[in-house]
Amino acid sequence: MAGIQTLDLSFFGADGLISSFLAPTGDGFVLFDSGPASCVESVDRRVQEAGYDLGQLRAVFATHVHLDHSGGAGVLARRTGCRVFCHPKGADHLADPGAKLLPSAERLYGDMMVPLWGRTEGVEGDALTAVADAETVTIDGLEVTAWHTPGHAVHHVAWQVGDHVATGDVAGVRFPGAEHVLPPMPPPDIDVEAWFRSLDRLRSLEPAAVMLTHFGAFTDCERHFDELEDRLRRWTAIAERLVADGSDRDALGAELADLDETEMQASGVPDEVAERYRRLCPVKESSTGLYRYCTLRAQG
Repeated sequence: MAGIQTLDLSFFGADGLISSFLAPTGDGFVLFDSGPASCVESVDRRVQEAGYDLGQLRAVFATHVHLDHSGGAGVLARRTGCRVFCHPKGADHLADPGAKLLPSAERLYGDMMVPLWGRTEGVEGDALTAVADAETVTIDGLEVTAWHTPGHAVHHVAWQVGDHVATGDVAGVRFPGAEHVLPPMPPPDIDVEAWFRSLDRLRSLEPAAVMLTHFGAFTDCERHFDELEDRLRRWTAIAERLVADGSDRDALGAELADLDETEMQASGVPDEVAERYRRLCPVKESSTGLYRYCTLRAQG
């Protein structure tokens, strides 16, 4: 769809890690993913560079509730009066992040919680709307369709606008200058079989471009989906083998990290881009979700 712009949110002072996507409406614009609360000022700056004022923000379409994707939605809604749209299973987390979402993140990030993610605020009252699967929302003439796409998270939505689809994390992590596609796999919601079904659903939309929060828009959609599915299948097979052998999650992380380094080198990923993969989606840490999934499956 013409007119969509990629906004680099300069997360933690680094370019090319987290993006938001701006789509124009009749008298303003909407965003697909807000980024974290720590990036709200970057959103404001990038919006102005794109030719708009933050006060023209009409809606944020959250792909899922993880802080790097929608942690800033409440701040933006309170500041601008915009609406926020999300999956029904994510609505409670966005309305009251202090109940479960933030305590869980604080256990993981400790003293780095606020420096990384900022001060997350809830989306108040009628500003928050949960959207059903295949439902279309119209904002100032712009039609946006929700496709529920679990696998990375149970509360994941891919948002279709014209022939473009904002895929959050369900279509993986990839950076400009590389064809390498990684599956981000943090606990607790990884569901590989659901992920495969979601990829099939994305294929059925026949998009002209996928818009990845990490990072940017890509037009080789079929090849991109195939590589992600192939890697996810191979990694799951490795995880199942290690779980069956009684190996721990550290062994899985080490094996997958070594394999990923080998495959990045084989596909010619430039060193600077490879470092972005390591920083944004460290395989050893990310693989804990896959290990949990395979362990639960083995236990029946």
